[in-house]
Amino acid sequence: RICDVYGTGFYYIPGTETCMAIGGYYRFQLNFSNTDLRWFARFAPTFDVRNETEWGTLRGFAEVEFDYGWGTRVGLAGTPAAPAAVTGYGQSVNLNHAFIEIIGASGTLRMGKGDTPYARFLGYGSGNVYGGVYGFSNSAEISYTFNGSNGFSAILALLEDGAGGYVPDIEGGIRFAQGWGSVGAIVGYDTDANTWGAKGVFRYNAPNGSFSAGLHILYSSGAGRYAISDPGGAAGNVAPWSILAHVKGQFTATVAGTLSAQWFSNTGGFDLVGGLDIRPVTGLRIRPEVRYMTTSGGWAGALRFDRSIP
Repeated sequence: RICDVYGTGFYYIPGTETCMAIGGYYRFQLNFSNTDLRWFARFAPTFDVRNETEWGTLRGFAEVEFDYGWGTRVGLAGTPAAPAAVTGYGQSVNLNHAFIEIIGASGTLRMGKGDTPYARFLGYGSGNVYGGVYGFSNSAEISYTFNGSNGFSAILALLEDGAGGYVPDIEGGIRFAQGWGSVGAIVGYDTDANTWGAKGVFRYNAPNGSFSAGLHILYSSGAGRYAISDPGGAAGNVAPWSILAHVKGQFTATVAGTLSAQWFSNTGGFDLVGGLDIRPVTGLRIRPEVRYMTTSGGWAGALRFDRSIP
């Protein structure tokens, strides 16, 4: 029996007034550079269960990632090394999201595991395969999101400490969204490392959907959960300031082009990405991308195929 209360894809669980939608995606991806070739496959089903209560909508959501990776590393002499030496080799299972939400008229209380507010509240980086460095992490949290009038929202969260400490990390942010896009800011404090990060994000969407752009200004006080590092620099480098800019233009109804650039204050380096976003038929998305890191002079590429469910 179709449940149209929460949008398309929901069905009543037989004998109950609880609705469930099964979704997710299949993924196949090639990652390549001048030193290695990596193959990657993923099946990521999602389960979204909702029903109405005296407190509002009670929701449970889960996403499980079943991953397979294989790679061949080629040395300067062209001799392949052991595939096990490549990151992502083998098979793994990851519980990416598992949380409960109580969704009321003025806001949402969330308890569980998922991408942190610092990663998701203002949007996920550039949106490309190489999405930039913007303080992404995934952990357990208790958060409350307030939804005000005229597109205003705010969030406050306590997160499991990234280093396994007893005192939780703290995040808080505000956002204003309209049809033209959004603007917002968020801060996070890593209690174990005694460091913090902050970022402001501006996004623009053209009225006809032909163009979008974003600007992220990021600050990091040091090592820890919110550290921003130049991917082309030495391991452990921390950039106090970084700027990420990205644009997307819709060439045709099925083909778009993307460009992004991120600057890091500690090295003066740039992470440059260009690619295509191709959606030839319903449910299929193809994204070829090329990346160049000026600090190391290294280049890389990716070819990602996603088939969404349903």
